[in-house]
Amino acid sequence: MRLIAVGLSHHSAPVEVRERLAIGAQAIPGALQRLKDHHLGHEAVLLSTCNRVELYTVPEGDSSPDEIADWLASLGGARDAVGHLYRYSGPEALRHLFRVASSLDSMVVGEPQILGQVKDAYRLAAGSSSAGPVMHRVMDRALQVAKRVRTETGIGREAVSVGRAGVELARQVLGGLKGRSALLVGAGAHGKLVARSMLSYGLEELVVANRTFERAAELARLFNATATHLHEMPHYLDRVDVVVFSTGAGHTLLHRRDLQPVMRRRRWRPLVLIDLSVPRNVAPDVSDLEGIYCFDVDDLQEVAGQGLQRRQQAAELAEAIVRDEAARTWRLLVGDSMNAEIGAIARSGEAIRVAELERAAPMLQGLAPDQRKAVEAMTRAIVKKVLHQPLRTARSLAESGDADALNRLLSAMVDGGGSPPLTPVPLELPDDD
Repeated sequence: MRLIAVGLSHHSAPVEVRERLAIGAQAIPGALQRLKDHHLGHEAVLLSTCNRVELYTVPEGDSSPDEIADWLASLGGARDAVGHLYRYSGPEALRHLFRVASSLDSMVVGEPQILGQVKDAYRLAAGSSSAGPVMHRVMDRALQVAKRVRTETGIGREAVSVGRAGVELARQVLGGLKGRSALLVGAGAHGKLVARSMLSYGLEELVVANRTFERAAELARLFNATATHLHEMPHYLDRVDVVVFSTGAGHTLLHRRDLQPVMRRRRWRPLVLIDLSVPRNVAPDVSDLEGIYCFDVDDLQEVAGQGLQRRQQAAELAEAIVRDEAARTWRLLVGDSMNAEIGAIARSGEAIRVAELERAAPMLQGLAPDQRKAVEAMTRAIVKKVLHQPLRTARSLAESGDADALNRLLSAMVDGGGSPPLTPVPLELPDDD
């Protein structure tokens, strides 16, 4: 049983190298076919994102990680990328895949996008007949482990960016965003991210206000929202639940005096103000008003920092889950692949016994039926006793996941022409660290 992972990521290569090695989704099936044509891998999955390009393969013959790394670099015409490529084999390759799928290797630990990208890579491999029985089992298990990590550790729940922190605070104040309405003031990048995130949580209505109406209309089309001019903003304060400011105005757009009559008309129904602008667009003293929950960049940064710390704590638990799951899965994979070979050797021993009896048949013709049965029983017992200790050791190695020691033992048994060694191979458990 062999598994190799070769690739690069933001950890090992600058963006200009990753760009040259990146492979579009439409080109991946052809690339996987070329891997098989070059007799480098029986099965493979190719993952290509903005932050990583990785090939997971069940190698063919004696194909080495270095050979596969050279092939991957040449695939993108970036041979100078070879020095940036990492190489993992066996249980280390499996553990790396589990870490990637669980977002432990991501630029932002706990981000959810990578799991979808791993699923897409798996679908492409399966659709192009490049994912065989081993990769099907490996990828299915990777997705299950990633789901377990997210469920048991909460690694993706904590806000780690200013925009995400704002959304989380709004959800806490309002008890959720489903059925709520929001006003986005300005066209800043952080504001757009917050708006998109709020919509993903079930926001019912979004209004975009901007100094330039055409820009507001452009963003409104992007979000399937309503566009309005900036000077119309006060008219929406009575009915929206969240207002997100992301402008380059450089001065205050909303004062305490503006909100006092608004809150009376709202009957002090909560209003969340998320001010992402620097200088601030919302006067600091509005927080004194009943029902107003105002958060500026400093507030959000503090929440984001707390979220990052909690996410790192969750990552420690996630690492333990991945480590245990990878070790257990590797033992199962090795056991499944080697049990077939162990069975074949046992059948080979029985075939040799039967063939030798047939060859000796002329000399056994004078034996009585009970004597023939005794010879049958004796030869069967001899084969069983000769194979017992080596096969027992082989099964122990298969259960432990020590593929290298098992391969050495099975090779010795086969090379010995059916005469297996009687000295057990030491049992070496795989290193989980």
